[in-house]
Amino acid sequence: MSIYSGKLLELKEIKNEYDKYFLQVRLSFEQDIEMFWEVDKYTAENLKDLIQLDEKHKYRLSFNSSWDAIQKQHKSVLTRTYCDQSEIISFSCSEDYISKLNTIKRCQDIAALDKPIFIPIKLESNDEPHKDKEKISKNYIGKFKMTSIAIMSVIFVILFGYLSRLYLNKTAFDEKALAQSIQLNNELTEKESESLESENSITIEDLSSIEPAIPFIKLEESITYSVPEGSVALTFDDGPSQYSIGIMDVLKKYEVGGTFFFTGLNVKKYPDYVQCIQSNGYSIGSHSMNHINMPTLSYDKQKSELIDSIELLEEVTNQKINLFRPPYGSLNKQIKDLIYNQEYKIVLWNNDPEDWKTRDADKIFYSIENSNVSGSIILLHESQAVIDALPRIIEYLQELNLEIINLQ
Repeated sequence: MSIYSGKLLELKEIKNEYDKYFLQVRLSFEQDIEMFWEVDKYTAENLKDLIQLDEKHKYRLSFNSSWDAIQKQHKSVLTRTYCDQSEIISFSCSEDYISKLNTIKRCQDIAALDKPIFIPIKLESNDEPHKDKEKISKNYIGKFKMTSIAIMSVIFVILFGYLSRLYLNKTAFDEKALAQSIQLNNELTEKESESLESENSITIEDLSSIEPAIPFIKLEESITYSVPEGSVALTFDDGPSQYSIGIMDVLKKYEVGGTFFFTGLNVKKYPDYVQCIQSNGYSIGSHSMNHINMPTLSYDKQKSELIDSIELLEEVTNQKINLFRPPYGSLNKQIKDLIYNQEYKIVLWNNDPEDWKTRDADKIFYSIENSNVSGSIILLHESQAVIDALPRIIEYLQELNLEIINLQ
């Protein structure tokens, strides 16, 4: 069962015309429509730095966004597809971009989109513009009884250019210039593609040699409460959410590990976030399907909460998922036997700052600072308070020379 439904937003091109920036996108929702979407320079240039527009690569813009509390900026993600491989890429964007993105997300009628901002493009073959011109020319000749097709063609071109300028004065958007720009940019892309590919390959090789791998510990026991002394595991429950990418960005900044336990209900809402976190090397586990106190359920419902959430995560990540954290840490013999038979690993904790109670970054940090952190699995929940506290938590753990690890 595919979780992807609703709208899809494919990025086709990025254009700069008369100090304005436009994303050429294809919106799939009940029908397909291509349009130019006016965006700000900041967002457009951040996107241009990430994409390589050619026939082999395709890009899909996510409708999800987050706030990076460390860098004080908005974030969104796009999915880059090459052949049968996909990669989730995070990029910085403006508040205006997020606002317009949400406009598209909430829109139930494509025709209702604001035309000065979202300019539709009629999807047509290369021959259709010529057919339209021929049709108009014939009607014009029949109407005015002109006998010279050559004269008519000249008049038509003049009228077409004049009417185009009138239209462009109303829309502030030069489609003729845009078409020329598209052709020019395509030529530039072809000329630069080889050098870009060379630069990218060098960059990837260099990064692979200098970027440290995220340290991890492979869990052997069926139930785990702690990790070896000298290490510590930061774990994050209840996502994915609007805070997931912000948490991930902090972990990336400090080059430390982290393990995310996602509920199936939220995975359906934010599949791109799951893929983004996975593609950046962080561990993922299940936190059940609906975050229900599982011992209160029948055996069949317990099995559904476990298996359905695992299968959903495996569908999104295309990898084996074997970590499970029961909601509230509640277990009974049925759940233990079920997990043992499926060869999953239960991950509990031995350090709980009770961040879900306080929602206060200072209190979260002080709780961890005043606890025995070596060998601990720290329980956290996705929230803005955790994002705000996380840099101090990581710096404190690093001062103690503790290795912050992934769980596997």
